[in-house]
Amino acid sequence: MSPDSSDGQKPALNNEANNKAFEQNNYLHPLDSGNKRPRISLIASAATTCSIILCYGTLMLINLLGKMGFEITVNETLWAGAITIASFFALLGLFVNLYRHKHVLPVVMGSLGCALINFVMHYNYNLMIELTGFACLCLAAVFDWRALKNN
Repeated sequence: MSPDSSDGQKPALNNEANNKAFEQNNYLHPLDSGNKRPRISLIASAATTCSIILCYGTLMLINLLGKMGFEITVNETLWAGAITIASFFALLGLFVNLYRHKHVLPVVMGSLGCALINFVMHYNYNLMIELTGFACLCLAAVFDWRALKNN
C-alpha cells in the first residue's frame, strides 16, 4: 500500500468524524442525550440562588473581612440593584417554564417573592419581609423544578 493511497484513510476519517459528532452530542447534553431542548429551565433556580448569594453572601464576606481587620464599603444602591436584577431573572425563568408545564403556582409565588424582595431593597427594609420574599422565591423555584420534572 503506497502512502498516496487513500483506501486506508477512509475508515479512519469516517471513525474520526463519528467520534467527533458523538463527543459534541455528549458535550451539549451530558445528562440526557435524547433531549434536544436547551437547559434553559435552570434559569429560575440559578437566578434565585444567585440573588440569595448576592444578598447574604456579600453580608458574610463583609463581616468576615471586618473581623480580619479589613474595612470594605459597598455601594448599597448597586448591591440592591444586583439583587433586584437577579430576582427579576428568576421571575423571567419561571415565566419561560410556565409555557412548558402550564402550572401557575410557581409564577404566582415567584411574583410575590420578587415583589417582596424589591419592596425591601428599594423602599422599606424589614428582615422578616426580606426572608419571606426569599422563601417565596425559593419555593417557587422548587415547585417549578418539580413541575418540569413531572411534565
